[in-house]
Amino acid sequence: MTVVTARDALGYALGREMLLLYLAVLAGYVAVLLGGWFASGWALRGGGAGFVGQLLAAVCFLAGFVAVLGGLIGFVYKVIADANAVARE
Repeated sequence: MTVVTARDALGYALGREMLLLYLAVLAGYVAVLLGGWFASGWALRGGGAGFVGQLLAAVCFLAGFVAVLGGLIGFVYKVIADANAVARE
């Protein structure tokens, strides 16, 4: 078993693949917030255009939710896969 230094841990946590997963989670979180905010705004206004707005807000919310979930699952999968690869060495 090898010792992991702080420099190795930071290098892993701030590597390109991990940064992309962090970005996916952050972008998904922003999309969820915007989708919820747009949906609440159009729900309060009402009217015929509100339905289209609520539909677009729901799509934005769901896309954000999928991005957050996918990013988190990808993050966990990457950590476990990399740990298994290191353990096999």
